[in-house]
Amino acid sequence: MSIARLHGEACWHCGAVTRSLTPVGEIVLADGPAHEWPIVSCGCTPIPEQRTQGPL
Repeated sequence: MSIARLHGEACWHCGAVTRSLTPVGEIVLADGPAHEWPIVSCGCTPIPEQRTQGPL
């Protein structure tokens, strides 16, 4: 996992850093202490507005 993606500095799906990025949620990794990481997307993959179950 790219540290740039975990810091919300690159698209979660494709890794783009030069496109406009939009916040789409947070993710918590299973290993280590619980910490919410911001997730951003450049729009390359549609993201539902709400997810009620399952990981991002």
